[in-house]
Amino acid sequence: MSKTFYIVDDHEMLRLGTISYIQNNSAWICTGNSGSYDTALLELEKFSKLGKLPSLVISDLNFYGEDTGFSLVRKIHDLYPEVKIVVFSMFFAPGVVQNAMQSGASGYVSKNAFSSELLLCMDKVMAGETFIQSELEQSLQQFTAFTDALTRREKDVLNLLLRRMSNDQISDELGIKRRAVENYISRKGARSAFRRNGGESRNPVWRGMPRSWTDTECRTQFDHKGGSKKIKKRLDSDASILPIN
Repeated sequence: MSKTFYIVDDHEMLRLGTISYIQNNSAWICTGNSGSYDTALLELEKFSKLGKLPSLVISDLNFYGEDTGFSLVRKIHDLYPEVKIVVFSMFFAPGVVQNAMQSGASGYVSKNAFSSELLLCMDKVMAGETFIQSELEQSLQQFTAFTDALTRREKDVLNLLLRRMSNDQISDELGIKRRAVENYISRKGARSAFRRNGGESRNPVWRGMPRSWTDTECRTQFDHKGGSKKIKKRLDSDASILPIN
């Protein structure tokens, strides 16, 4: 079986370094790479027309100024179900891992893992197995136990939060009132669970925000008081990844 891969990551040095490591330490061959959501889909479409799709795609989850990697994973999985997908991301919160796997990934490795673990993941996935970095498995099991107790609607809201959607976007997506979304998020159990598992103000996609700041608090200070320089700087630096409801 052909062992070819395509990698999507918006950090060029990391992308090229990963390609070099994989090709120098395994039989895997890179057929292409890109730094954006749209470019990846265009190139995969070209490969498909030529009958030369890669065996596996390695994808990050955060692309500057673009849709999330969850959407990319789902799109690739839907368009090319024969292509295996491995998420290689800086995010390791269990809610993010679960969301990536539910979107269509067969493997998940964080960027703090040993390099050899990425190779192991690729080989396991190509053999038809599901692979999650060993250090992430226990927290994922605990998070799964939590989500199993949620209603279907509560799971929907949680998943959309983890995909960095704003309250308004969640309201539109689910066809419910914004107030209903806010009520769910404000529940004590849900709030603490989001913070522990990569959601709400502690969502790893919303990096850089202090634990004591919620999205609502930052937005209120910024919108209604003009915002301190510190808040404005923090919001500006994360403008592409922090949803403003």
